[in-house]
Amino acid sequence: MADELNVRGTYILDTFNDYLEDVYWVNRRYQRKLVWTLEEKQKFIDTILHNYPVPIFLLAKYKLDGEDSYRKEIIDGLQRLNAIFFIHKK
Repeated sequence: MADELNVRGTYILDTFNDYLEDVYWVNRRYQRKLVWTLEEKQKFIDTILHNYPVPIFLLAKYKLDGEDSYRKEIIDGLQRLNAIFFIHKK
């Protein structure tokens, strides 16, 4: 277990690239299902495009035994991240 907290900003493009590289993990034991409607997703994307502030995404970075690369567990922000990644899924 890590004994330090690192809070940092990142770019949306970097977040999307992490998604494409399958870095994120969703723990379904406590994450609710995806519930945002298409309209809610569009409004969130509009918020980003207008450079309005958005709430932080809370992620836990970890490394599994035997793996060289890191994974990121989504603690908070699943609905918002899904809105960003939604277009790619189509």
